[in-house]
Amino acid sequence: MTYKKPIPKKFLTALIGIAIIAAFPLASCEKKPEVKHAVAAYNPATKYTVTKQSINSNKTITAFYTTSDAAVLRARIGGTLVRLMVDEGDYVNQGQTLAIIDEERYAAEVAAGQANAAAMQSAASASVASSRAAPAQLAAARASAALAQADYNRTKSLFDQGVYAQARLDQVNAALGVANAHVAIAQSGVAAANASANAARAQAQSARSNAAIAQAVRAQGRITAPKAGRVITAPVPQGSVVMPGEVVVAVAAGQPIIRFMAPEQDAAHYRLGQSISIVENDGKIIGNTRISKIYPNAQNGQIQVEVESDGTEHFDGERVNLAVATGQREAILIPSNYIILRQNIAYVRLLRGEMVLEIPIGRGQSVNTNTLTNATEVLSGLNAGDILVAPSAPNQPQNQNKRH
Repeated sequence: MTYKKPIPKKFLTALIGIAIIAAFPLASCEKKPEVKHAVAAYNPATKYTVTKQSINSNKTITAFYTTSDAAVLRARIGGTLVRLMVDEGDYVNQGQTLAIIDEERYAAEVAAGQANAAAMQSAASASVASSRAAPAQLAAARASAALAQADYNRTKSLFDQGVYAQARLDQVNAALGVANAHVAIAQSGVAAANASANAARAQAQSARSNAAIAQAVRAQGRITAPKAGRVITAPVPQGSVVMPGEVVVAVAAGQPIIRFMAPEQDAAHYRLGQSISIVENDGKIIGNTRISKIYPNAQNGQIQVEVESDGTEHFDGERVNLAVATGQREAILIPSNYIILRQNIAYVRLLRGEMVLEIPIGRGQSVNTNTLTNATEVLSGLNAGDILVAPSAPNQPQNQNKRH
């Protein structure tokens, strides 16, 4: 026979107390404490029957403010940034000079080119003058040759008559040969003078072209605004050495827009002119805009979409939340003025029989529909068919010191 030691009375009392304490949370879970407190009176005219409505299934996307054109102005030549004439935030006009890049060698090349062009032009002028004198010399040689020919003809006639001896005829014939030789030399001189003048002109033109090229290269150091806009960055300080291709100034130009990237699987939900809501972090709608451009190419699984700006001034790159519709779904909506906010918790007044109860609800996004404006989606706490009444002072805090 085994002897069982009796449980001490104090220990038994403690176990019963623990069991009773543990039973309280279980009993509280059996009934949902939906009632915050009861309200004695209400206005029957404010009854609202909760229903489910079809709304856009919105996805919140982070976008950013920018402009339709962004001009990134780079250095076309290497050198020193001798002048930076703008600062971040400045508004500039089209064609306005923003910065100048220069180097001593560019100025030297321009000066040398201009001096060489002047020298070549002077040489060309001398050659042209010489070429103009050559025809006169040719004409004189031809006149001398004509006289020599006439003298030869007369002497030959007299020689045939026996007046002159052979020596005299040979002398006149030699003089004729010399005169003809002078004509040939003069003709060669004219051709040479013309060729020299043409060559001098070509050299002068080449020198002028080289000078113009040097001037054009130096002019590439002048950076101008391609469009009117606002300077968003000027990363290079004045006096710095810059390399070709380095960004000197960036200008935001064109119309202000909002741009965002969206997954390519959502592309079918977007269309030009589609309404887009601008929302705060808590989902509250603060404005509306519409899609103005959808880029046809997808990059890294995303498409780029542009919407019209809200017309206010923003920083370039400033972030903004957009609520974009990606389909339809059923949701419970109630007028926003039926919601009472107390310590950032939302309550509504629910009619049960003739008793009005204040119950907490879970809020979703702000929604506008064809039948209900300024509505709020209810995520939890209400069902279709529930009847609400409006508070006497919508959205005003109640007496928080009242004990319930």
